[in-house]
Amino acid sequence: MQPFFFGTSQEQIFGVYHAPEGRVIRNAGVVLCHPLGHEYLRAHRAFRNLAAALSGQGFHVLRFDYFGSGDSGGSADKTTVKRCLADLGSAIQELKDISGASKVSLVGLRFGATFAALAASTRRDIDRLVLWDPVVDGRGYVEELLVLQRDWLQDRLGTARAAGPAELIGFALTDEIRGELESTTLVDLPKVGARSVALMLSGDSPEYGPLRQQLERHQPGTSCTIVDESNEWHRVEMVHQILLPHVMVRTITAVLNS
Repeated sequence: MQPFFFGTSQEQIFGVYHAPEGRVIRNAGVVLCHPLGHEYLRAHRAFRNLAAALSGQGFHVLRFDYFGSGDSGGSADKTTVKRCLADLGSAIQELKDISGASKVSLVGLRFGATFAALAASTRRDIDRLVLWDPVVDGRGYVEELLVLQRDWLQDRLGTARAAGPAELIGFALTDEIRGELESTTLVDLPKVGARSVALMLSGDSPEYGPLRQQLERHQPGTSCTIVDESNEWHRVEMVHQILLPHVMVRTITAVLNS
């Protein structure tokens, strides 16, 4: 595991490279795309475990923090959709340079999966695309977070009144960020250039029906796997619970190893 910074000296992106281990060293890389806000905190250990599992199967793996989040430079109000997509592009190129692979695979969770899908629809250097509980409708996602914020404040402070209008569970929500999130959607997603697309769902939620149908109709090599391992994204008592999806990590590793 090798932590390092990439990007520019003024706008540094923090990444962690997991070199391939084991008997087989693959000429293949995997970029992990974190979710946003409190979901990033919940998923941090799971992504570390997933990176270790994939590197143990011989993959070059890179996980990184978007600008303005985690250990990357910048303040939280700089973590915009446009910026996250640009950072993902930089991470893809960084891993290609490190591994020597001409293509890399993307694994994203929640809004990280949305970023991965949008990136794959504009590139031709993505091998496999794994979408883990992707956010399909950005407007609905923001509305759900606002409800969660209200319930969280009621649970913690005994009041549903927010400390400020530009915050969601401790993370910045400026007008710019909110507008970008609400206008982001995977409805009518253009055909992606990946060799295969795997939709990995923590339960059979109807919200994924249209995306699944669209992918299966337009994208050869699409699969959908439902893992009976609920992540409870919308329950207030789970806001600060660490995500430990052992079955999902094993399943994603097996998909990329197939």
